[in-house]
Amino acid sequence: MKAATKMLVVGNIIPKYHEEVGKLMEQELIGLGLLKAEDVKKQDPKQPLYKKYFMHGTSHFLGLDVHDIGNRYEPMQAGMVFTCEPGIYIPEENLGIRIENDILLTAKGPVDLMANIPIEADEIEELMAKQRVSVG
Repeated sequence: MKAATKMLVVGNIIPKYHEEVGKLMEQELIGLGLLKAEDVKKQDPKQPLYKKYFMHGTSHFLGLDVHDIGNRYEPMQAGMVFTCEPGIYIPEENLGIRIENDILLTAKGPVDLMANIPIEADEIEELMAKQRVSVG
């Protein structure tokens, strides 16, 4: 998600963005042992192997509607807001995880509008521990 967020910049276009996130996802899935690098090298580019574990897009327009309309082929502009929601789903383990943050595009780069919400395991465990102390 952090790497995908960095790519939500003025001038980028959604198809190119999704393609680059797909490449990142391939590397992550290889690192997790879910894909093999040699299989990825031989894959059909029209049917990338990462789609088994990451079958949806990474971002969509956000505005008046949760899935707002926009032209995916026009360059991204300052003032636009997109979701950033990569996910990995492992059907063999009945497991999936997806974090969805809202990102404002500015001339100076992307701004995570949800940056104050903890997403790292350590941050969440710390909050849970504090909650137990205050309740107990």
